[in-house]
Amino acid sequence: MINFQKIRTELHPLLVEAEHLRKKHLFFQKAFSIMVSTMILGFLFLPFITYVNNSGFSKWIAKAASGKSMGGLQLIMTLYWLPLFIFMIGAYSYKTKFKNLEGKIMKVVLERIIPQFIFDPYKQISSQQIEESKLFPSYFQIGKKKNKQSVTNLHSGTLTGTVGDTSMLMGDVKVINQGISSSVLMYIPLFPHLYMAYNYIKPWFSKHHSTEHFGSNFVGMFAMMDFNKRFNGHTVILPDVMEKRVGYLAKNLQNLNMARGQLVHLEDTEFEKDFVVYSTDQVEARYILSTSLMERITLLKRKIDKPIMLSFYGNKLYLGVQNPHGFLCLNKKESLLSSNIFEKVHEDITAAIDIVEDLNLNTKIWKNESFTKSV
Repeated sequence: MINFQKIRTELHPLLVEAEHLRKKHLFFQKAFSIMVSTMILGFLFLPFITYVNNSGFSKWIAKAASGKSMGGLQLIMTLYWLPLFIFMIGAYSYKTKFKNLEGKIMKVVLERIIPQFIFDPYKQISSQQIEESKLFPSYFQIGKKKNKQSVTNLHSGTLTGTVGDTSMLMGDVKVINQGISSSVLMYIPLFPHLYMAYNYIKPWFSKHHSTEHFGSNFVGMFAMMDFNKRFNGHTVILPDVMEKRVGYLAKNLQNLNMARGQLVHLEDTEFEKDFVVYSTDQVEARYILSTSLMERITLLKRKIDKPIMLSFYGNKLYLGVQNPHGFLCLNKKESLLSSNIFEKVHEDITAAIDIVEDLNLNTKIWKNESFTKSV
């Protein structure tokens, strides 16, 4: 039985300091986010404003060009940009201080609640490992070289250990796909502005995204674990969000996703409601996704109650569980002194470890070189 109160007492001085930094960071971060969102919305509505009041806008431009209204314009720009830079610098400064203190706290907490696993706050899941999973999309990039990574992992911290015979590596990752920002799509008129607005505004209306992580494709847990068979192709299982939103049309759009292989149609209706499957080998995909495994994956999704994605490649199972506040870290939305943050960290880690049993990975495990030695 874990004594969480004892852990809180031991870490109380650090928690008090971290709580102060957390509040400061949230204030500056929210203020900065609001100002950036206001600017983006202003640019988006500018064409509409000029259309509605074209004559008034033309007169104002003429005055500005002649220098008659430059003083007022300069004052407005100063009143906007000066606070923007202050909030930006403050948010970054307090975030850095908080992250450094958070690492010290999490090291102690994880040693207490999960002593059988090794925590390394400075190690991160590599871009190569993330790309091998095929869980995140790639796009055609301008001048892309073969050795150029299309994803960037901006978070650190990993746990390594074994569950029965299954070796496991899991970490806290934030993935930003650089494909769109360096693709030919950015040459389409107004697309860059709409894309930026989407990335900044989406977190305000989604429970699976946080304003702390603007522009990210994925924030949460990324895990690699042994699987009991070796496969030559890629099989990827993703949340079927599109199917829920646009129905039958989604299947036609999904068939166009060539980056991950062919769309695989399966007979399990419950599984197909929640997931979409792509594979480079249809026969291999059906061999992997037996009736019992599809049932276990569906139950796993219900249990975690968060968007999950899986892929099978080589002798590895890759797993992503989206969490807007991250994994192996403290939730900045809650007080570090009065909330049950350590219990929630324990729940997240336990759910991740239980995946081995939930998916029955220890049954007839395929033996290979120790995973922890190879990563």
